Amino acid sequence: MHKHGLYGWFQKNLRGKKGQQGFTLIELLVVVTILGVLAAIVTLSLVGLTTNANTQSCNTEYKTVQAALDAYMATNQLSNLPNSQVQATWTQDMTGGHPVSAGQPSNGNLPLYNPNPSGSSPNYTRNGVTQFFYEWDATGRITGIASNGSGAAVANCVPK
Repeated sequence: MHKHGLYGWFQKNLRGKKGQQGFTLIELLVVVTILGVLAAIVTLSLVGLTTNANTQSCNTEYKTVQAALDAYMATNQLSNLPNSQVQATWTQDMTGGHPVSAGQPSNGNLPLYNPNPSGSSPNYTRNGVTQFFYEWDATGRITGIASNGSGAAVANCVPK
């Protein structure tokens, strides 16, 4: 009789020689398949997050800039801005000074941000340059929000 029995060749360890460590091809395929399914689930759940985050960021910054315009007008007791302070072209420069980039017009002399605030010249915004670009009218209402100086719209972010 055979030393290993009728199916002696079948008693061989599936991993190769006895005592050898490692994974079988089947085990590796199962793990890779599970990781692929998990990656697909995570990817699908993250698809809309960047768009939503950009919209939320735009809406938050819009409210901040609008509040700064309102505070500026209230502090200076203005019901309408002078024509020199109406922002009819896109800007992200809140210093009221120079253009942010070449070809970008200045926003008149409406200093919503002052690097050296004082009692007579306070700060209305936290930063001199905003993430988005704005236009506003003589009543101090933001009339447009854009993602760049050319006026490209930001999805789901419009002045209210």
